Amino acid sequence: MKQVIYMSHSLDETQIAITEHGEVVEYFADVPDRERLVGSIFLGRVEKIVQGMNAAFIDIGLEQDAFLHFSDVDTSLEEHYETEDDSDGTLVTADAEQLSPAAREALRLEQPRQRSRSKPIFQTKRSGNVVINLQPRQLVLVQVIREAYATKGVRVTTRITLPGRYVVLLPFENVIGISRKITSQAERRRLRALARSVLPQGAGCIIRTAAENQTEHDLKRDWDALLSQWRRIEQTLATRQKPGLLYREENIASSIVRDLLTPTVERIVVDSSRLYRTIETYLAETDPDLLPRLQLYSGSEPLFEHVGITEQLRTITARTLPLPSGGSIVFDHTEAMLVIDVNTGRATTDAEQEMNALRTNLEAADAIARQLRLRDVGGIIIVDFIDMKHSKHRQQLLNHMRQLLRRDRAKTVIYPITELGLLQLTRQRVRQNLFEWLTEQCPTCGGLGRIDNRSSIAGKLDRWLARYKKTAHERRLIVRVHPTIAEYLSDGSLSRLVRLMLRHFVRLRLEPDPSLPQHSFRIVSQRTGKDITASVQLA
Repeated sequence: MKQVIYMSHSLDETQIAITEHGEVVEYFADVPDRERLVGSIFLGRVEKIVQGMNAAFIDIGLEQDAFLHFSDVDTSLEEHYETEDDSDGTLVTADAEQLSPAAREALRLEQPRQRSRSKPIFQTKRSGNVVINLQPRQLVLVQVIREAYATKGVRVTTRITLPGRYVVLLPFENVIGISRKITSQAERRRLRALARSVLPQGAGCIIRTAAENQTEHDLKRDWDALLSQWRRIEQTLATRQKPGLLYREENIASSIVRDLLTPTVERIVVDSSRLYRTIETYLAETDPDLLPRLQLYSGSEPLFEHVGITEQLRTITARTLPLPSGGSIVFDHTEAMLVIDVNTGRATTDAEQEMNALRTNLEAADAIARQLRLRDVGGIIIVDFIDMKHSKHRQQLLNHMRQLLRRDRAKTVIYPITELGLLQLTRQRVRQNLFEWLTEQCPTCGGLGRIDNRSSIAGKLDRWLARYKKTAHERRLIVRVHPTIAEYLSDGSLSRLVRLMLRHFVRLRLEPDPSLPQHSFRIVSQRTGKDITASVQLA
């Protein structure tokens, strides 16, 4: 499927949209006050090991400790692996004698200074029980593989990877992997032999799909650049004693070009001269044949508006999306999962209802698959499709959904549709989904999505006056509320405001205040002019 990548830069923000046949299917944004950490490498210190969770918590210098699951620990930290010198399975390009004790420990060149009597055990299906060589206070290099979200910190791995255009360097794993999409056995043998001849002892790599049929010169240049990058990380680590950042992933525009510029991409359109030159330089060094696909947009209208992307991006944070046949889908986020409800249009007979449900469900599947990619939703997803009586229709819907999810770069697992019409699936979580990334919790409703109604506000005012009357003697008060609430309190000949005055023997002067939230009120003393709302605490 042919794709176009659009990049728009304004002030400090870079927006990237990937379209398929004119529809936005993926969106990325670098927001100045939102730091992306995926791919960053840190020197960490093991703070706590929780055997019951098969995990360790790592101090990496952030406010919240990182989460390291034992399944994300590389083989060099398993019990059978021991380091006796610099070439025993760990890539070290610096002079080992120049490294600090902390750096030597983090690079697996010597055992931790504090030995623990017992080590954690991780049970695996393939190898059985594996003893993990981690202990409290141990220094270790880790890389962020999932952003923090909700109350959870970042997730990290000890499997350090440095991605390039054609290969991914593995400093701690002496293995060579090749993309399954490279099917030619002769090409796989050529690439494997080349990797073995180029890589230093102790290093491994993953050969990416883009490496197929590339020249030896271009592939070696990629390896050399990654090895130089690893040397710079070692130099940063050399004198480091405390947890902290060692390496940050390059800017999002360069990483998108590196990872997503495949033969299916027809064009890259950029509206910034500076960004254009950066990408041009990168392509000239890595793949000059792709330079004709790079275009600089110089129109007077903003790029995203010119190609119709701005309108499509409004759906990212929308709760309800209409469907062509008159139905709709509704998104509700919880901390643990995303719940999607599919609503149908009108039907008059049972036969019409079944076919209408099938048609609406298929349309909803198209929209949901696109929105999952566009919003970058991860974790558990439950879709409440419209009930269908026939099992063949449920199977048709399931097959259609599976076909749509094959286009998704994120790993997804989908389960059969239940009798209640529920579809359960999981999608790989790497970053905060865009709904969380681009929005903040509402200060008015506190994230609830709803506020107290007018009668509830009147009830709170009633309780406030009842408590105030018990401790104070002043009987002339000013009540400031939102105009909507003021209208509600003063409506009718015997208004609610009059009834409050009669009930509590006070004189109230109502003052509408548009600056106040609709769900609150302020009480002011007429005698002193002071706000006395806080003098009474409501439960």
